[in-house]
Amino acid sequence: MKRNQIIAVLLAVVAAVLLMRAPRAAAVEEVVPAATENTGLDAKVDEAVAIIQSGEGSPMQAIGMLLEVLKENPDHDKALMWLGNFSMMSGQWEKAVDRFHHLTQIRPEVEMYWLNKSQSLLQMGDTIAALTSAQEYLNTHPEATRINDLVAGLQN
Repeated sequence: MKRNQIIAVLLAVVAAVLLMRAPRAAAVEEVVPAATENTGLDAKVDEAVAIIQSGEGSPMQAIGMLLEVLKENPDHDKALMWLGNFSMMSGQWEKAVDRFHHLTQIRPEVEMYWLNKSQSLLQMGDTIAALTSAQEYLNTHPEATRINDLVAGLQN
């Protein structure tokens, strides 16, 4: 197996483990700014996520609910984040890249969005774009440990 393929597989395994060990609900203080206009949309996102995580109900119905939230507010970061996470879980890397790219534009300070975007780019086989994306975040946040670890792993 080529080195890049091995790295991509290892990163996929690491991403899967991180997603499995991640809290079942998004950290509100990190992901969703306090705003009253998002309250109803946040509740809809929470309901959709609960449907998917519980295994009860139709996952496609839940994804549809998340997409409805984005129709109402295209920059709703909590809906974008969950759609991006579900895209990663289902191997829909291009969708994941698009969603996390959107998140990096509206919330550039959140390291996890940049990390997930870079990991999705790696899964698509675009190591150069993944490094470029990670480096863009490091230019303003040089202390970012997870992104630094990713870059170090790719440069070895």
